[in-house]
Amino acid sequence: MTPENSCCLLIVNNQQLPGPRLSISETKDCVRPAGLQRLSSAVSHRIVKADAILVSIPFESGGVPPWSFGGAPKLQFDTLLVRLETEQGVVGWGEAFSRCEDRSLKAMIETRVLPLVIGRSALEIGKVKHDLEFQLQNFGRVGPIIYGVSAVDIALWDILGKISGLPLSALLGGAFAREVEVYASLMRYGNCGDVVRTTRQAIERGYRYIKLHEITEHEIRAAVEAAGSQAAVMLDTNCPWPVAEALKYDRLLEPLNLYWLEEPVWPPEDYAGLARIRSSGRHHVAAGENAGSLHDFVAMIAAGAIDIAQPDVAKAGGISELLKIAALCQAESIEFVPHCAIFGPGQVATIHLNAAQRSVPMLERLYCDFEAEIYGGATLPVNGKVAVPTGPGLGLDPDPAVINRYRVA
Repeated sequence: MTPENSCCLLIVNNQQLPGPRLSISETKDCVRPAGLQRLSSAVSHRIVKADAILVSIPFESGGVPPWSFGGAPKLQFDTLLVRLETEQGVVGWGEAFSRCEDRSLKAMIETRVLPLVIGRSALEIGKVKHDLEFQLQNFGRVGPIIYGVSAVDIALWDILGKISGLPLSALLGGAFAREVEVYASLMRYGNCGDVVRTTRQAIERGYRYIKLHEITEHEIRAAVEAAGSQAAVMLDTNCPWPVAEALKYDRLLEPLNLYWLEEPVWPPEDYAGLARIRSSGRHHVAAGENAGSLHDFVAMIAAGAIDIAQPDVAKAGGISELLKIAALCQAESIEFVPHCAIFGPGQVATIHLNAAQRSVPMLERLYCDFEAEIYGGATLPVNGKVAVPTGPGLGLDPDPAVINRYRVA
């Protein structure tokens, strides 16, 4: 090919696709971004290093110590990071859902999941995810294994964005907003004084949506009254009640006009029970943070159990799986509002995911103040909103000084 008839060619699997031939004068503005050149090259981008890093940072909850998660209540919060590095030195960060300095979860990810990632191409995100899930299926389709798979998937998308030079939201089709509305997800305090005080404080900080985790009428009513017309209030009960008791609370709480009622039934996989609550028509029912894949949401929707789907990117298979769930929700007219009770790469991934939805779902943020911020404050809401990162990949990397200071394993 001579310079006179050269043009920008589309290369797929190293084959030049036929197309119109343009002269140099017609192609002077045809630019190949550096990142895309790297993607179209023969570079394998093999993963040569994979690590799990457990960080635990103290926080102030604004009241009594929060949930115990099966152990003694602690005012510290886990971030279980997964760090993948390619042979070219590109680093991707992911996050597995974790609580209470969970060294056993870290060890499981290190011994079961990460060895299967070494040597794989970082660009084969879907294939790597499938292979991990298929090979490890006997260790569980919901829970710790999938948490590890989720972290790997997030890290691979981060690498893809860094290689291509594009933010995650662009890889997902483009951001519909530069900022995402955030709702303050309060801790469970179990007394009216702390509930009222933190509700008012959240409103003063600019939040216009507040989620409670209380399970008794007095605290719930006190928060709704404290919010008044300044904030909408939703309620997450974390699966406390058998269906009969959940129906009682469904009736009792109807006059409070809650924005949604989340996980009122135990166990969380009792989709028929959730459907009975939803069929009353008193509340919009939200659930899904305990789900492990697209197929759990297929079952929920088939049962008529939910109005609002709440998959968690660090629990349900990562970015790849949440894209499938978002498409299912769109097809079934179910609202897609991802759960997000984490503060590392999973939170940042959720910001991008939400921004890339036409509806731009609200972002959940647990309402607590940390001794140190993993991203130096870049993910802190301002007037109830958080900016969508614009750098390549997730657009933010964890602060190594914070990791070093608060690393527990």
